[in-house]
Amino acid sequence: MEDIHSILINVLSNIVWLPLGALLAYIGFFLSVRLPHRALWQVKDPANLIVCASSSTTTNTGVYNRPATGIGQVRALALALRSLHHAYHKHLDIRNIFLATDHLQERIENDLLILGSSKTNAVTARFLELLEDEQPAKVIDSLIIWRTHKVGGRWVDQGALEYEGSVTKRQVVNDYGLIIRAYNPFTSRKRTAILFSGSHTYGTVAAAKFFTENMQGLLRKLTKDGRRNFVLLVSTQVVEGYPTRMKVERSYAW
Repeated sequence: MEDIHSILINVLSNIVWLPLGALLAYIGFFLSVRLPHRALWQVKDPANLIVCASSSTTTNTGVYNRPATGIGQVRALALALRSLHHAYHKHLDIRNIFLATDHLQERIENDLLILGSSKTNAVTARFLELLEDEQPAKVIDSLIIWRTHKVGGRWVDQGALEYEGSVTKRQVVNDYGLIIRAYNPFTSRKRTAILFSGSHTYGTVAAAKFFTENMQGLLRKLTKDGRRNFVLLVSTQVVEGYPTRMKVERSYAW
């Protein structure tokens, strides 16, 4: 009888502790993984997140011209989606992927993930134009310009620093990535826009890689005193088409 009693107690204990252990494990995962990634992205409506990638090439099929994005944007998107999945899981819908040649129309008022530079992405160009007076970064072709002075509360080009990826024997050996997380300037609703861009394609990958893998340690410093928007310029060495040794060159938050 005592053996049966002991068995029943053990069974009941397992019944109680198993769901409790699962609950504690989920809470631990939520606090250590999901919340930090959500704090990083600040996406308000992940189910309607819009991805807008550069139209960097066009293929003539013989019947029509088919636009396509580049490998840099594909790699950047893969990095971003992994982090976004950690943040929003089932709430995330990744079907809303468009090229810059597509007409976003009312979708431009959603949360945005913008990939690629203004050379090949008109949404990037317009996004930077709308934020030009609020943050120091500008882009002209492959040149990233970082303004350092304000006059009358507005950024000016005088004394600006210039950054451009370097090419040796027709291969990019150093590149620069631009990261911006800000309010969506295309809408009055509370939505977030994130830009991953680069001097060359590897800079775009480096921007996404740094944001998803190295940004957590810098986030608290940038967003102190209630600041929610920020821009970073990162440098990277490119080895066999892979961005390595990323370093923050400039940062600004507002």
